[in-house]
Amino acid sequence: MLDFVLALLILIILHELGHYFAAKAVGCGVEVVSLGFGKPILFSKQIGTTVYQVTPWLLGGYCKLEGELEYSTNPHAFANLPYRDKLIISCAGCYINILVGMLGVIFALVFRNYFLYLLGYLGLCLGIGNMIPFIPALDGSYLWMFALEKFYGKKRALEIIKKLVFWGMIFLMSLNIACIPYLIKLIQSRAL
Repeated sequence: MLDFVLALLILIILHELGHYFAAKAVGCGVEVVSLGFGKPILFSKQIGTTVYQVTPWLLGGYCKLEGELEYSTNPHAFANLPYRDKLIISCAGCYINILVGMLGVIFALVFRNYFLYLLGYLGLCLGIGNMIPFIPALDGSYLWMFALEKFYGKKRALEIIKKLVFWGMIFLMSLNIACIPYLIKLIQSRAL
């Protein structure tokens, strides 16, 4: 079970770093890089304009980009970037997970290593799964949500997107909580 948690944490960190470096590459500010959700009880440090934090609910993470879901006149705010740059930032974490997933599976087959296989399998699942465009708050949903600007204008579209992401996060957190009994059963079955 420890190998599963370690592989998941590695993939979450790499995923968020993918978003972080992509945002920096296109000139978008990053306010927060978080491993986990919730208040930063475990660790929080501000370096420059970015806060790096670790929170207790480690089944995920996020990069809070400057002006991601808020109307702003700042040209470096995420909402004001060209669609191409939004696409690069949104997909970067998924691409990193898919790349690590493919390499993990290849090296697992070469070295016959269970941890590398687990890392590869989870990487592919997380990378591809995060591209699902139907659940707001997953990276794939940004691909169509920002198209709402064409119909509603930037300010109204951001209000709609913010609500969609909020309810998407509620759904995903509920799903995470619902999986806890399954994880406990999995741990118990591996211990026997």
